This record gives sequence, C-alpha cells and structure tokens, in this order.
Amino acid sequence: MEFKQYFKDKCIFVLGASSGIGIEICKHLLSYNATVIMHYNTNEKEIAILQKEYPQSIKVKFNIKDEQEIKKVTSKLFSQYKIDAFINCVGIMIRSFIPLTSKESFNNIVTTNLIDAFVVLKYVSLEMIKNKTGSILNVSSLAGSHGLKGQAAYSASKAGLDAVTRVLSKELSMYNIRVNGIAPGFIDTGILAEPKEQDLAFKEKIPLKRFGTAAEVAHLTCFLISDYSSYITGQTIKIDGGLSNAL
Repeated sequence: MEFKQYFKDKCIFVLGASSGIGIEICKHLLSYNATVIMHYNTNEKEIAILQKEYPQSIKVKFNIKDEQEIKKVTSKLFSQYKIDAFINCVGIMIRSFIPLTSKESFNNIVTTNLIDAFVVLKYVSLEMIKNKTGSILNVSSLAGSHGLKGQAAYSASKAGLDAVTRVLSKELSMYNIRVNGIAPGFIDTGILAEPKEQDLAFKEKIPLKRFGTAAEVAHLTCFLISDYSSYITGQTIKIDGGLSNAL
C-alpha cells in the first residue's frame, strides 16, 4: 500500500494526540505527508517536537469537557481545512478492583472515555455530514469486549464506545461516511512501558508471546481511515496478538 502517495493531500484530525498511541499515529501520518491536526489539552511536549520536524502539522488545544468550546473549535477547523478523517484516541485508565473503586473514579473514567468522546464525535459528525464524505476511527480496547480484571470502569467505557461506533456507522453511512474502531490488546506504550507482574502474566497467554507496538496500531489505523478499506464500516477490529482467542 502506497500510504505516502495516498495521504499526501489528506488532512487528518487526531483527538488525544499528545502521547502513547495517539502520538504514534500522528508520527506515521506525518511521515506519509498528511496534514495532521493534533489535539491536546495540557501536554504539548511531544506535539511540539513533531511540529519542528513536520511543517504540515497543526496543533490545537481545547478541553474535551467543555461542549461549547468543542463546538466552536470543530466548526472552525472544518471551515479552515478539508478534513478527510477523524481519529479518537482519548483514553484514561486506572487499575482497581470493583470493591476498591470509588464512584468518583468510575465516573471520571467513563465520562472521559465515553461521554466526552461522544460529544466530540457528535460535532465532528455534523461537519462531515455537510461534506458528505469522511472516515471516523475510535481507538477502543480489548477490554471493551472481554472485560479485563481490575479494569471495570475502563472496560465499561470502551464497551460503550464500541456500541457508539456501530450505531454511528449506521447513521452516517447514507452520507458516505465510514465509522470503525480498533481494539488494541497489550501494547508497549503508556502504563505498559513499565509492565507489572500481572501484565507479564498476560504476556504468556498471548499466542504471539509478545506485546504489540504502537507502530503496529498506527499501521492498522492508517489502513482503516484510508480508501484501501473503503468497504469496511461498523467494525471494531482487534489487534491483540491473538489474545482474544486465548481468553
């Protein structure tokens, strides 16, 4: 697949671009000559580095908990740029068994990963409907379909996001807009950059006997937002080294 040729005239909006899988996706898209709008709220460090290397990169700051700000910024971006795809990489997680998880903690994770993401998806969808074209990708998790121990809130939020992906794909298909998701398993970024004993135990269950890389997730993402996957919509595709088949 000639991604460099394909993406050179494309503009991609990445929500939650400042770290982990989000920043890796941005790196790949920028290396393919795409124009990338990189969202952040507080952590600008990695984005600033990319901006120095890639002049076609654009940074945008807003708080995903402020609906009016989301509405304003989204409308402005879509009026300034021909945005071809939107990638939602928002995600926070804590490890905690249900009896030890506070209502506030559970609510914070579900609100951020599902409700706040839903509001951004709402306004992005409204703009893409005007253009009658586009591709949307939600970064979910294996936890959404399998419910991982110690991750009740995260699992619930990503299960909800998977449902939103399916419903949104049905609602937007008439406007030539595709909506998909990816569900990474254990990827060697974020908290898994320094894996705990329980993480290493899961590693032994993975048929490929290793954690995935953020680069591998980025490759799948680029495929799913491109026309190379033009007949795929409403799917959340697992990228987990076969772990979902072993659980």
